[in-house]
Amino acid sequence: MRPPYNPKVWEDVNCPFCNSEKKKLYEKFGDRLQYTYVKCQQCKLIYHSPRPKYDKDFLEAAYEKYFVFDPNYEYAEKELWEFREEIHEMIGFDKAQSSILDVGSCMGSFIKVAKDVYREVEGVEISENMASFTEQKLGVRIIRKQFESIEHKKKYSCIHMSHVIEHIPNPNEWMHKAGELLEKDGILVICIPNIHSLAREIKIFLKRIGLRTGRWEDSWRTPDHLFEPAIGSMKYLCKKNGFDIINYYTYSRKDPVSRKILSQLIHKRLRIGSNVRFYLRKTQ
Repeated sequence: MRPPYNPKVWEDVNCPFCNSEKKKLYEKFGDRLQYTYVKCQQCKLIYHSPRPKYDKDFLEAAYEKYFVFDPNYEYAEKELWEFREEIHEMIGFDKAQSSILDVGSCMGSFIKVAKDVYREVEGVEISENMASFTEQKLGVRIIRKQFESIEHKKKYSCIHMSHVIEHIPNPNEWMHKAGELLEKDGILVICIPNIHSLAREIKIFLKRIGLRTGRWEDSWRTPDHLFEPAIGSMKYLCKKNGFDIINYYTYSRKDPVSRKILSQLIHKRLRIGSNVRFYLRKTQ
């Protein structure tokens, strides 16, 4: 059994989106309720502060499972189906379809599907084991750097970030780098969790009236989401960094592009689903 995680150093941070110091308590959580989400009073982002210092100890605690490597990994058909649905929709916005960069490519499931559509496919992955696996399995180039540190002049018609931006401390740098790496009229696709989904709002309500505690069962867990970029705060981040929103909606894993009749109401009208997908284009 893994030992409890006890951060050696805590840091109080400003809002990762707008850098405001003004915040109020949103939620306490963890096995001892030792972690805190606060809500920015300016851009309404919900973020972790004070949080464990973003250092080697934190990364090892938060992502130990992520870096566990299975050399015999096989792609799950359900996951491939989800990405096929997404890419089929994406190419309606990415008219050039010349090249795509998948940021946080993991074991390459998205890349495997993208190769059937895009002439050139590359990934970004900081796990050496995962990067090597994808290169050898799929024959693509994987960049082993933090996204904001990429220095090459290559441009992409599409940059794809699926459930990754909420894990990094410098989202404005990522948005700036995406703008630099996109071709003219290229698109940026960002998928994030929705902390203001109906299910999440019900849980928060029950917690605030005392019917739920919010305590985790596992003492070794640490929050890997440094912030929760829901719809309103994401709109702020996009505008701040010079991106126009082409389209956005919520979705579920069972209906990844919200095509079904009920999904049209829940995800594309009310936008109360558990995940959000944004299609963005750099402001001309």
